[in-house]
Amino acid sequence: MKTSNNSRKLDVLIATHGDDGLKRVAEMLLPKVEGVHYVVTWQKPNEEDFPTSLLRDDIEVHKEMSLGSSNNRNAGLASAVAPYCLIADNDLSYTTDGLNAVIDSLDTHPDVDVATFQHSGEEVYYPSEEVDFSEKMPKGYSVTSFEIAFRRESIGGLCFDTNFGINAPMASCDDPLFILDCRQAGLKCRFFPITIVEHKGVSIGYRAISDPRVMMSHGAYIRLAYGICGYARVPLFAWRRWRKGYYPLLKGLRDVTRGFFSKYVGEHKSKFKEAISGI
Repeated sequence: MKTSNNSRKLDVLIATHGDDGLKRVAEMLLPKVEGVHYVVTWQKPNEEDFPTSLLRDDIEVHKEMSLGSSNNRNAGLASAVAPYCLIADNDLSYTTDGLNAVIDSLDTHPDVDVATFQHSGEEVYYPSEEVDFSEKMPKGYSVTSFEIAFRRESIGGLCFDTNFGINAPMASCDDPLFILDCRQAGLKCRFFPITIVEHKGVSIGYRAISDPRVMMSHGAYIRLAYGICGYARVPLFAWRRWRKGYYPLLKGLRDVTRGFFSKYVGEHKSKFKEAISGI
């Protein structure tokens, strides 16, 4: 089992890809915060173009030769040492107050295994107050990866499903699926109405969809979250995406249905059973 020194409380797990990705990490101007360490997993590394600003004792960069966002996330999980972890991307702006808020929230709520927070910079729906979502998600609330923090020992073998996410057969839903796994594993999950980071631009979940695999991943997620009886949600999901101008209606119904009945649903169930055997 990994151990952490007394001064290292929070590992910020930053996933990035390629030369431009590492440059973006350097441009984040990561603040030096007592107890905070930055763990960068770098896919498609190039040693000839390493930003010198990242040569700090609170930043470690791990070269990752696999592809896919979930593989990248899992490399961060495997490299983490601190008792608390925070998922991160390479286009965020952190402050000392925001990072300390993550630590304080977990320090003052020892029963919470997974904590989620808010980010600024775009319009996103959040519950109006602190809420436990271990058993049921608040209506209209979905979690973005870089809002998720957790106790490292609590999640055990849980990780991101490599069949979901960027450069995977199911090209989305890796974040909500991770949260679903945590909830179905019986972990205590709580939302805190605290803004911890800024993200400028529009998150992927709020953009028009061009890749059928994105719609398929939502179908698979619906099946995993609601079971076979959840198929009634498939046409509703397709209709809502069409109404917002994100995806054609009939094509959406077809692709969400394909995901609902895809082999990746069964594969995920098998992985989940294996992961929670150690929790």
